[in-house]
Amino acid sequence: MKLSKFITKFIFITAFSSIIAAFLISIFFQYQNFKNEFNHYKKEFTEQKKKEVKNEVEMLHEIIDYREKVLRKKVEDILKERVNQAYNLAMDIYNKNIDIKSEEERKYLIAKSLQDFKFKDHNNYFFINSNKGQAILFDNKITLDTYVDVWNLKDSNDDYIIQIQAQIAKEQKEGFVTNKFIKPNSNDKNNYSKISYIKLFEPFDWHIGTGEYIDELTKNNQEEIINWLDTLKYENSSYSFLNTTDGYTLIFEGKKVEPKPHLYPELFKQQLEISKNPNGDFFEYKFKKPNSDEEFEKISFVKQYENYNWIIGCGVYLDEIEKELLRKEAIFKSNINQQIVSMFIIFLFILLAIYFISKYLADFINKNIKNLIQSFSKAALKNEKIDTNTLTFKEFIILANSLNKTLENKNMVEKKLQNYINIVNQNVIISSTNIQGFITEVSEAFCEISGYKKDELIGKSHNIVR
Repeated sequence: MKLSKFITKFIFITAFSSIIAAFLISIFFQYQNFKNEFNHYKKEFTEQKKKEVKNEVEMLHEIIDYREKVLRKKVEDILKERVNQAYNLAMDIYNKNIDIKSEEERKYLIAKSLQDFKFKDHNNYFFINSNKGQAILFDNKITLDTYVDVWNLKDSNDDYIIQIQAQIAKEQKEGFVTNKFIKPNSNDKNNYSKISYIKLFEPFDWHIGTGEYIDELTKNNQEEIINWLDTLKYENSSYSFLNTTDGYTLIFEGKKVEPKPHLYPELFKQQLEISKNPNGDFFEYKFKKPNSDEEFEKISFVKQYENYNWIIGCGVYLDEIEKELLRKEAIFKSNINQQIVSMFIIFLFILLAIYFISKYLADFINKNIKNLIQSFSKAALKNEKIDTNTLTFKEFIILANSLNKTLENKNMVEKKLQNYINIVNQNVIISSTNIQGFITEVSEAFCEISGYKKDELIGKSHNIVR
């Protein structure tokens, strides 16, 4: 095999195997890295989905709480405005009649004017109590003629209503208080929250106030919230759900339903227990997907909204997480395939480049070797020195210089030997014969002494000389 061909093949094979090895190692480590991170990615992705459903529930909780606060603020503003109107009316009556009416008459005029003050809903009314516990205008009735002691009056929570109102009046002069009562003139025996606003009336050491049952407003607010939740759309099979703490379903699979007992009592018990955590919590269970009877693993986050006794929840099906992971794996494989195609194209270009480079190098080396061989041949046949100007590689030049030095020494030895042969030929009588006795070689001295020429003696026997 020629050296140039060997070098070409060596360069080509080395480059080819190096590129293939580098590519395979790269793919191998990418795949190993993907496999090693797959479980970590699965856990991380699950945590991300859990965070998303938690954020969704927290957002819903905050929106509901905000709407409730807006409602309460609206009611408080109305109550405060009404009480201020009543206070101004009472103060106006007091000032106008201070010199013309007795104290009892003024008290009655104030109580009567507030008794006749009508609201649009006719369910609310003003009340007046002394800060020592005497009812003045109580249950829309004037009680000035008889002393009605309401100091120890309690609401359904066993809170002392009048004592709390009197304390607010004396210490803060005005403020809000919330109590629970059975609605007057109603067959409903349930207790309802009532917000009241009271204000100190200094001339008689009274406090004037009015209140508002907020259950109807709250009910309307709740209905609006439920209708809004019914319109929410989620990706994949996710949805929000809403239940009451007493076991009724309001939003099921993201859709508004007529309030009815939860279809899965055992699941609801688990949900209720988890939701008792003030910050909410996760729980895992199996549940069917919407429009399907097949059950899948699911993880949900639930949290109570205590003002409404609601359980707000949102969840994600774990099989959809698996689908997402498979999608990520498919993307990874697609990227690998694209890399393979790209590397193959690049590989072809590199192979072509390597081929032409190696061919150029081989031709270049081959040219130098050819020049060296020709120079060696001339040196061998004609004892001519090698012209080092035709060589490129330093190693070849060193080799040529060594050969030139050897030729120079050889020529000197041959010259000396030739001189020695000439001396012997001219002065020593020598002849050589073969095995048959015929002369094969004679010296000039032999010719001179025999009287024959060299060509006359060659091939003859020595008898000719005799």
